[in-house]
Amino acid sequence: MSEKKDIEAIVKESGNSFHCKVINYLKGKDWNILVSPYYMDGATNKPREIDLIAEKRWIPPTGVNREYGAIVFKLFIECKYILQPNVFWFSDKDLASATKWVNLNTPLRKKDNAFTQRHHYLASNSKVAKLFASKNKSSPDNEAIYRALNQSLNAMVYLRGRESIIPEIQTRKVPTIGSIEMPVILCNSFDKFYRIEMESPTKPENIIENFQLEVNYAYLDSQSNHKSEYFLLDVVEFNRLDSYLGMLDSDKEAVLAYI
Repeated sequence: MSEKKDIEAIVKESGNSFHCKVINYLKGKDWNILVSPYYMDGATNKPREIDLIAEKRWIPPTGVNREYGAIVFKLFIECKYILQPNVFWFSDKDLASATKWVNLNTPLRKKDNAFTQRHHYLASNSKVAKLFASKNKSSPDNEAIYRALNQSLNAMVYLRGRESIIPEIQTRKVPTIGSIEMPVILCNSFDKFYRIEMESPTKPENIIENFQLEVNYAYLDSQSNHKSEYFLLDVVEFNRLDSYLGMLDSDKEAVLAYI
């Protein structure tokens, strides 16, 4: 094989072209991007990587009862170029756990508040994926979704609450009055994604909308303590990224109305 073909193969197989496409798109939407940051996994003392950390801030108008500052959204994004068929088994979302997550991890602190219920974890996708499988059965590590899930959640577990990558917030020119951090799996296409309903299994159907993956994630924290947390991961198709960003705008509006 010639050197030119070697180079073409590296480019084709790396997935970096899709990675770059996502970076440029989000930058065009005024998101601040940190590309492929490495961090030390405190539990294993090994270096790990996440594809992207994306942050955006909104400064609401000040009022009588509102301090000056920014609402910040931080996304831990794993980009996946899907080559193999993947099947997801869907069932009802655990709304009690999803509500608890929103109350603990966003400025929306009240369980039954109307603004809390507007967060997209609660206002959309009553059915979520709970199981998944692909053609690569030899090892979970060969599953694209399994790898994406672990990379996104592991990064979020160890990097959440860290310093912002937004310059105005780093320099303290703009204080933060509220923040939301969420994991995301961003796929080039859903053409090879199929769904089955767990309660009434039928013939698999194509997945045609963004969806959520529900996970109870067990891990060791930096002090080697065993932890288990409930998470929802947004699984987003690149062609439907605008739709997803629109939902985040709705989340933002709910937070602004609440604080």
